[in-house]
Amino acid sequence: MNILTASEADYLKAIYLVSLKGEIRVTKIAHHLNYSKPSVIRALKNLKELKLIIYEPNLIEMTQEGKRRAKDIIRRDNILKKFMIDILEIVEEVAIIDSEKIKHAVSCYTITKLEEYVREILNIKTEITEINDCLYDCNNDVCTICGRFIEK
Repeated sequence: MNILTASEADYLKAIYLVSLKGEIRVTKIAHHLNYSKPSVIRALKNLKELKLIIYEPNLIEMTQEGKRRAKDIIRRDNILKKFMIDILEIVEEVAIIDSEKIKHAVSCYTITKLEEYVREILNIKTEITEINDCLYDCNNDVCTICGRFIEK
């Protein structure tokens, strides 16, 4: 599994969010990120090489791996924001900026531990995210990378 750069992760997250609203188009991604179309096209080619999207003329789709990784990026962001806003009482605007920077540098194991801590401190009974959103394709009962229990 390839580790994504911060830029690749941001593009993948944007593609996923655009996909939730309908058809994925270069223009929609560019508008969402406020980037130029040529920049988006370069990123799409990179994500295609990583097998995270299918990118052909008039077709942009996310692969299952691409969707799973995008969801994990969002999971990381949400856990960090929840921790910063609800526990550290950081102003939301600052928490959003900081979580965007931090999420790229933190391991899946650390995010999972932080998620457990946030759930315990805030007395959250349900999962913040689904168990299937683990970044890693685990073929075991326990993810060998992050240690998270995987229900089969």
